Amino acid sequence: MDAGKTLRAIGGAVVFFGLALVLALLMLLSVFAGMGSAEAQCAQQSQSESLFGYPTDRQQIDGDWTFIHKGYDFKVDEDAKVYASHDGKVVKASDGEVRIRREQVETRYKPMKTITVRDGAEVKRGDPIGTTGILDEGTDGQGAPIGYSGVHLHWEMWVDKENNNDWSIAPIPEENPFIVQTPEGGDPCNCIDGNLSGSNNQQKAFNFFVQNGFSKEQAAGIVGNMIAESSVEPQRLQNTDPGVISKPADVVDSPLGWGIVQWTPAGKMINPSRDDGVQDEVIGSLAYQLEFLLKQLRGQGPLPEKPAGDALKAATTVEQAAYEFGHRFERFLGHENPNHQTYVERKANARRVFDQFAGSAPAGGGANPASTGGGCGAGSGNIAEVAKNLAWPEGGHDGTDASLAKPEFVAAMEEYNDGSSGYLPYSDCGRFVATVMRMSGADPEFPKVSTGVQFDYMQSSGKYDYWHGEPPGGMKPGDILNGPGHTYLYVGPWGKEGGGYNSASGSLGQHVPEATHLYGVGGQFWVFRLKNAPQAAS
Repeated sequence: MDAGKTLRAIGGAVVFFGLALVLALLMLLSVFAGMGSAEAQCAQQSQSESLFGYPTDRQQIDGDWTFIHKGYDFKVDEDAKVYASHDGKVVKASDGEVRIRREQVETRYKPMKTITVRDGAEVKRGDPIGTTGILDEGTDGQGAPIGYSGVHLHWEMWVDKENNNDWSIAPIPEENPFIVQTPEGGDPCNCIDGNLSGSNNQQKAFNFFVQNGFSKEQAAGIVGNMIAESSVEPQRLQNTDPGVISKPADVVDSPLGWGIVQWTPAGKMINPSRDDGVQDEVIGSLAYQLEFLLKQLRGQGPLPEKPAGDALKAATTVEQAAYEFGHRFERFLGHENPNHQTYVERKANARRVFDQFAGSAPAGGGANPASTGGGCGAGSGNIAEVAKNLAWPEGGHDGTDASLAKPEFVAAMEEYNDGSSGYLPYSDCGRFVATVMRMSGADPEFPKVSTGVQFDYMQSSGKYDYWHGEPPGGMKPGDILNGPGHTYLYVGPWGKEGGGYNSASGSLGQHVPEATHLYGVGGQFWVFRLKNAPQAAS
């Protein structure tokens, strides 16, 4: 498919749908032409984290795009690095300005004190293109400033809507183009933050705790403290500005606090999470950190804080909840004094959270979907991601009892299979594969049990391609291996670092679902691949 021809066909109508649609069309048509819709969506997510990369290390917009201020401003120091927001060709690199063009979209960066790219150069998203300088953006007719004056970066987006080299400023974006816009219903490609509900991190955190048995007052008290600690930014390091991202690998040895509740030192929660096989990308996510904190308050996990959780659960007002969480969990310097000034701030934060979100909060008292098998990845069609959500990320989980299985798998068995019925069901390899196939929605008719029955079904249903040997082009995440008496799933590299895992399986009478290794292809096992199945996101 020719992206340019397609865009010309829709002509000027494109611009009226806003920036997000323009870019989505460019990316989907020029990069993912020919893919199925689910596959394309997952591929787009795996290709980039957002429509554009932030052009500075400060990952927060300081000057918004308005009808008189055409673009975004970033307050950074002089000589701060500037980066390309997307792949493209440099069409201007002079007079304190860089312009990068891709198809019918062009981004512009100014003021540039230094420029390190040249006209005609091909750049990739994230490539350095120079450093920031000083610019006065002027005033409007009443003398009010338009944007920032002095040191900052001004970023603009232009479009050639008719594809006739007639460039005009893009319409005001409806969404921040530098952050991931999660599709309604969650991200079908992975299980990071996909089941949190809310318009921003504050509301997502508030809803999470309400769904997990806390009152609205108690949830507001927790989030009020989070705002004071981190602005509810999961990758924020102590003493850094809001919007500045510090990844786990960069802060694990720091003595400072990090994360939504500023675990101190940062490695306090990063290291035990890594020890459990959790990847850094997940550790830095809001969903994971909320789960980690929830376990602490319940007295579970490597850093139990049950006294804090009990005191919080006894709180009946917003202000009391804010105090108990600050005093017993955060334990900031001076927390022993109930009249400390920071309590005033935290209580005020909590009251604002309650007033803003309590009226639209979901039903409470249950379990958040992100922490049970009924949630993450359900209905996504993504076999590998659901399998990884239901199996332990390492080996060594020997035994057959439900208490040994991952809680997500136990919950999924109740909803998508026969639960505790049958012979040693939580270690049954066939039940694990069937639960994954049914929960993901990839094949809701997949037989619930018996590897032989499943083998015959996959050969005769017409839904699967199959080979007695490695498929042409190699294995793909989501492939099912089935042979006499056993079946398991290939999911691609995953699990505890250094383990070399690439598969997931249960083993009847031996172990519950866990990370395993690929073996027996072309010998004991046939490989079955669901036709038109989406690929797992990286």
